[in-house]
Amino acid sequence: MATQIQLGRKPQFHFYVAAVFFATLLEYNFHRFIAVKNNPQAADIEKNIWASRHLGIIKLLIFASIAGLAISMLFVSHDSYLLFGILSVFALVYSVESFRGKSKKFGLKRIAGMKTILIAFVWTMATLYLPVLQSETVFDPVTILLLFAERFAFIFAIAIPFDIRDMETDSRQGVKSFPIVFGSHKAEQISYSALLLSAIVSIINYYLSGLVYVFLSSIISLLISFFAINSKKLRLTSLYYHGILDGCLVLYGALVCLGFYLDKIL
Repeated sequence: MATQIQLGRKPQFHFYVAAVFFATLLEYNFHRFIAVKNNPQAADIEKNIWASRHLGIIKLLIFASIAGLAISMLFVSHDSYLLFGILSVFALVYSVESFRGKSKKFGLKRIAGMKTILIAFVWTMATLYLPVLQSETVFDPVTILLLFAERFAFIFAIAIPFDIRDMETDSRQGVKSFPIVFGSHKAEQISYSALLLSAIVSIINYYLSGLVYVFLSSIISLLISFFAINSKKLRLTSLYYHGILDGCLVLYGALVCLGFYLDKIL
């Protein structure tokens, strides 16, 4: 919905928004289910403990997600089906590859940095190009390119701290994430550089489009995200990854939508 605003449209609920929600809910729970069922050692990892103790709820969420996704897809434009299909394949490959062990000779995530790039790419395509396809409007290619660069860099930056957390697990599975290839310190610097790139693209994009309130919302979100990634104190909290860092993604969209309505009022 933030993308609709960034494209110069009024934010509105469409069924493709629900489809993205249910697809995400399905993928996250499917990922946890496979982690616990296919690899007994994964159940002892902190991020999987809740899932291992509540497999019944995980299964229920998976079936509910499938039902919600199926209903939502009935109202999605045909042009979006192909994109949904491609992104679904990437997401499923990501989950299945995570728990097949080192015996596998080749996998996408064995390519240096591909784990983080894949996450950022799928999220960017889902949140940017689906609104473009559904709008049935021809947009300026430069605007789309700038939005892609801004969104990709932002999500890429948020994803790297998760890779730093998962260094031990990724190393055992042969995943060549950025922290494993470059070390955790340089990986943090890459994350900060990605946030800076996202800010620079925002300045260029919203200067050209004149969407000042979107620019302010974007910059505030990026500054908060930088603080969250850089804060050693926040890293010690139990909800740092799935509350604070994931929350930065929600905050980004919420601030853009808030900026839109405040601009209308003021």
